[in-house]
Amino acid sequence: MKNRRTAAALALAAILLPLPLATAGTSVAADTSVAAGPAAADNRRTTVELPRPTGRFAVGREDLHLVDRSRTDPWAGSGPRELMVTMRYPARHDSGRATRYLTPEEARLLLVDRGLDQAIPVETLTGTRTHGRTGARPVAGRYPLIVLSPGFTVHRATLTALAEDLASRGYVVASVDHAYESVGTAFPGGRVLTCLA
Repeated sequence: MKNRRTAAALALAAILLPLPLATAGTSVAADTSVAAGPAAADNRRTTVELPRPTGRFAVGREDLHLVDRSRTDPWAGSGPRELMVTMRYPARHDSGRATRYLTPEEARLLLVDRGLDQAIPVETLTGTRTHGRTGARPVAGRYPLIVLSPGFTVHRATLTALAEDLASRGYVVASVDHAYESVGTAFPGGRVLTCLA
């Protein structure tokens, strides 16, 4: 019964988190360690691999903390309106540093919210590398802007594969986390806002 619940939780994770889950290059559903029992499953490390962008450009990435002091946050009722935005853009292939998918606290809160915290370790999400690179030099030119807004309670990182692919095809992409509407959004300095909405 427990093995069935674990397999169901992993299948649900693959649906709710738009990422292909892979264990040593094979899909989780095909992973025989789930059927072999918890001890065998614990011995295999599950990793998440994002699809490689299909466009001709490398992908640059910058996380922005935007603060509008002229407006009060609609959910908290006090303090300025704040947003975290990840910008992705067409970049040169020879520049920038690798980035990760989620912070440990963002990953933990997302898994707890989806009821998957007992089936999927936080390290599965925090160990995921994206194809976007911080500090990457932009490719010269003008590019259309696309704004991606995740569904209610969902973190902007769940749109990473789509955002990276669009940027690799010549778009500037802004992925927005809505403060107090996401189950967990990390801000500079380690502050994490949870859902109040």
